Amino acid sequence: MTTSSRFYRDMTAWLPLFLECTRIFVAMTTARGKLRPHRALTSNMPNWSIIGQEHITSALGRSMARGEMAHAFIIAGPPQSGKSTLALDIARALNCTGEDPPCGQCRSCQRIARGLHTDVEVATMTPHPETGRMRTVIAIDQVRALEQRAALGPYEGRMLVFILDPAEKLHDEAANALLKTLEEPPPRVTLLLLTGSDQDLLPTVRSRCQRLELRPLSQEAIARQLREEHSVAPEDATLLARLSGGRLGWALAAARDPKVLEARQGGLEELLELLDQGLERRFQVAQELAGRFARDRAIVLETLALWLGWWRDVLVVRQGAPQLAANTDWLASLEERAGRYTPQQACTVAQELLATMERLEANVNTRLALDALMLALPRG
Repeated sequence: MTTSSRFYRDMTAWLPLFLECTRIFVAMTTARGKLRPHRALTSNMPNWSIIGQEHITSALGRSMARGEMAHAFIIAGPPQSGKSTLALDIARALNCTGEDPPCGQCRSCQRIARGLHTDVEVATMTPHPETGRMRTVIAIDQVRALEQRAALGPYEGRMLVFILDPAEKLHDEAANALLKTLEEPPPRVTLLLLTGSDQDLLPTVRSRCQRLELRPLSQEAIARQLREEHSVAPEDATLLARLSGGRLGWALAAARDPKVLEARQGGLEELLELLDQGLERRFQVAQELAGRFARDRAIVLETLALWLGWWRDVLVVRQGAPQLAANTDWLASLEERAGRYTPQQACTVAQELLATMERLEANVNTRLALDALMLALPRG
């Protein structure tokens, strides 16, 4: 029996958790950034900035040619998979005055690309106007302001475009308020809801939007782009492409900013240190993480997702399939650690990490959730 066949036979019991670990790892381990289009590779729609998504751009091009563009779209995909790039592409196409929209050359296309167009507005999480603290949701007052602006129509272009990012962070009241605009859209207004998890949107919102799902790019395509267009060393390009989970935006951010991989290195070193420490040190780290969470929730969630990805790799290495590991530069450590744990132990830790992330998202007591995680980590 081959290594691959043994792996798939033995992984049957762990497959649901394995897939969930992979999904969370891709969705959360990301350098953050909004509305920054990246350069194209090759495309059969040469005027679109988004790459590798011809199934979307071709369909949108046909809809525009027939004059049948939807008034609202859900753009679904993990962080830095191209959602913002596609949203700006659609905004450019709707307001383009050239012959082959989005032409990229007309005044509207260029003003949108520079973030200067008055008819392209973004609603996202912002500081509270009274307290100054960053809100964790898109609030109802933001949606009401959107509705008031929508009633006025476009100022300088053909179409008024609202981008809600991330749409899954719409407060329930805000989402219900948005329904009125979705049900009775004003003329010359388009809504673009960007989300990493459209299942977290209200069903009534989902049913009133056309869904566009971004597909991951191949590792080969991402590595080639890094090598040929950004002069990244071949070995580094291969590693970044593997870690990216098919997201060119993440790979480009990691190639440009050494802090992305430095943070990853620090996070993995912290995990390995914890495995060799007793409860006193583990509870100290839990306290430190709780403090970080109070300042920036995303950083701690990304750290936990990084740990989840490491335990996923422990599981695949333990099952005899190291070629499926994402953290290939840590393969020696993964192989050494995989020899210490059973598949059940690795799955138990992965399940606790998933549960901890869900608890933190649900606003349970941060310190208690992290203390429970520390107790679940195996020793050694």
